[in-house]
Amino acid sequence: MFKKIFGGLLGRGESTTNNAPQPPRAAVLAEEAAAQATPFKLPQTLGFVSHQPIQDQSQRIVAYEFAVKDSLAVARPAASRRSFDQLLFNTLKNMNIFRLLAYRRAFIHVSLASLDDLLQQELPAASAIYLLELLDGEQLADTVMPQLDALRAAGLRFAVEPARYGTAPAALELYQRVDYMVLDFAAPNTRALFPLLEQLPQRYPQMRWLARNINTAEELALCRHSANSDRFALFHGSYLSVAQNRVSQKEGASQGRVLEIMRLLRANAPVAEIEAQFKLDSLLLFKLLRFVNSPVNGLSRKIQTIDEGLMLLGRSALFKWLSLLLFTSDGDGGATLSLLEKSLIRAHFMEELGIIRGNKLEAEHLFLTGMFSLLGDLLNLTLAEALEPLDLPFMISDALLLQKGLFAAPLQLAQACEQDDGERITELAEQMDVDLDQVSSVYMEAVVWAQEVLSESEVQSNVEAV
Repeated sequence: MFKKIFGGLLGRGESTTNNAPQPPRAAVLAEEAAAQATPFKLPQTLGFVSHQPIQDQSQRIVAYEFAVKDSLAVARPAASRRSFDQLLFNTLKNMNIFRLLAYRRAFIHVSLASLDDLLQQELPAASAIYLLELLDGEQLADTVMPQLDALRAAGLRFAVEPARYGTAPAALELYQRVDYMVLDFAAPNTRALFPLLEQLPQRYPQMRWLARNINTAEELALCRHSANSDRFALFHGSYLSVAQNRVSQKEGASQGRVLEIMRLLRANAPVAEIEAQFKLDSLLLFKLLRFVNSPVNGLSRKIQTIDEGLMLLGRSALFKWLSLLLFTSDGDGGATLSLLEKSLIRAHFMEELGIIRGNKLEAEHLFLTGMFSLLGDLLNLTLAEALEPLDLPFMISDALLLQKGLFAAPLQLAQACEQDDGERITELAEQMDVDLDQVSSVYMEAVVWAQEVLSESEVQSNVEAV
């Protein structure tokens, strides 16, 4: 089927969109009339809206994909798609997506029925890419091309998944008007599309591709090493975190020094001993003060020495900021920064959950739990080996190493949000007595906070090419 569908993209094969038997026109009209006669009841909230990271070729996170992974998104009738999309936009605005778009691009799933509504959403044109969804059985209307032309003239950008649109003349016209094509490795019979990747760029040389749902080494290799693989500009999927290059076989010299300083802080060592470690690597002190003095922290005056930092912040807060330094002390490659961003999001998300409970000390420990949860990946060690020098409180180590104790559920909730595991998110939210709207807003706040910290610390990814 896919060979026939995509043959037209290469100038050969079938020219029809779908050879499957079509239902009688009368039945289609009756179904549409029934859908319109019975209003589809939209929920007041969409609950947790998935926002999955998208990486560029250097493994830096440059965008997020927003979608509703829910039966409601699939089952909604055509008559209610526009209202559903508006509810999605309202939810994103309540999640403060505008702040995120100052630092990252967003791929937002919308239906063709909502094209007339896109300008009134007032999202930054340079930062939002609309992934146009064609539902099963839906055809491209004659009005779509003029609508797209007008929206593109206003600066809006679009993406489509060709497997959904086929090779009819209207679909080929559509491909000339989009900025990204999407290859979804989780779609049925995707392997049949692999040979086409060598020829499709010749037909559409201006097109960049987003590879979605990369879940195996083979799929990633196809995107990175096959002919014309340079067309793949963006990557999404669970395997990306597995494939991230480690910084080294063991921690670098600067990382080892950071771990030693953190050990001294935990052991209540004299200030002179701590300062002596920084004197061995003045760049570490510069990086630490850059993090600490970031405007996002709201300090009344800048801290210029370790002594001032200990006096104004305290050892616990300084320990917290040193945890960030572990990820940037020996380089700022794309894989390392992706790990840092993911760790920051986990840390702040879990910290905010602690604040909701009203326990400041618990919140500080939750931050460290999230921050250190990926330390083994960073240092290419087991997590137990990576944590050993730090002598962490047992509540933190129990959650990280044994997945038990008071901090285990918040960590598992952060991981479920990353994996877009709706059932697990619902289960853990109920267990922690937090509603889904709150989980979604707190998680988005953590995502934005991470961008602000990275930006102010001058280790932000470059998203201008997206």
